[in-house]
Amino acid sequence: MQHLVRYRRAFLALLAVVLAAGCQVQAVVTVTVEEDGSGTVSVAAQLDPEAVAELPDLDGNGISDAADLTKLVRVEDLQAAGWKVASKALKDQEGQPAGAQLTVTKRFGTPDEAEKILAELSAPSAGFRDLKISRKSSFALTKYSFSGMVDLSGGLEAFGDEDLAKVLEGEPLGQDAAEIEQRYGKPLDQLMRLVVRVELPGGKKEVWQPKLGGDPVQMSASSSVRDRIVLGLGVLSLSCLIALAVVLLTRRRSTS
Repeated sequence: MQHLVRYRRAFLALLAVVLAAGCQVQAVVTVTVEEDGSGTVSVAAQLDPEAVAELPDLDGNGISDAADLTKLVRVEDLQAAGWKVASKALKDQEGQPAGAQLTVTKRFGTPDEAEKILAELSAPSAGFRDLKISRKSSFALTKYSFSGMVDLSGGLEAFGDEDLAKVLEGEPLGQDAAEIEQRYGKPLDQLMRLVVRVELPGGKKEVWQPKLGGDPVQMSASSSVRDRIVLGLGVLSLSCLIALAVVLLTRRRSTS
C-alpha cells in the first residue's frame, strides 16, 4: 500500500503541474475480466499537448515528453509492487502530437486476486470504495459481476492524503481550488477527468465518468456466458438416452 500512496502523491504533483498551466489531464481506470476469471486492472494518465509541454525535463534530453512523465511518477515504486509500467506519446488521426499517456497494469488470476488489487485503489483517500468482482458457475452457465462506488464529491482531496496536504499548507495543490477555477475560467471537473471502464466476458462493457466535486457514482455491471460445449454434450447425452429407450422399448415389444 505504501507504493500506491507514493503513486498518489506523484500523481497529485503531476496534477499541480498540469492545472497550474490551465491544461487537462484524464485518468482512466480499466478492469478487464476474462472467461476463466483472470484479467487485468490498469490505470492510465493521459495529458494533452499543453500539459506535456509543462512537464519538467527530468531526463535532460532538452524536451518535455512521455519519458519525463514516467520519471515524475517514480515508476520504481509501482514496479516493486508488481505493476507493469508503460508510457507513450499520443498521436491524433493525422499523426500530429496529441499528448502523452502513462499506464500502469497489474494482472490477476482469480476474482479474489482482483479484489486485492482493487483494494489498492480503494483506500478512502483514493475515491474508490468496495470494488468487487465475482464469477459464479452453474451447469452450462457462468455469471460475472463488477460493483463498487467512486466518490469524488470531496474534490481533489480524493487523490491526496493527510501528510501531503500538510506539506502543501492544507491544500491538495498548494492553493485553493476556487482560485484555480477563477484564474483559468474553468471548473476543475473540466481540467481533471476520471473515467472508469469495465469489460466482462460476453461482450459486456460499461463506462462511468464521475465528476470531480460531483455526487458519488454507484457502479454495477453483470454478464453471463453459456458453455456451448457443456450444452452440446448435455443435448447429445439426452439424445442417446432417448435413442436407447426407443431401442429397449422396441426389443421389449418384439419379444412379447
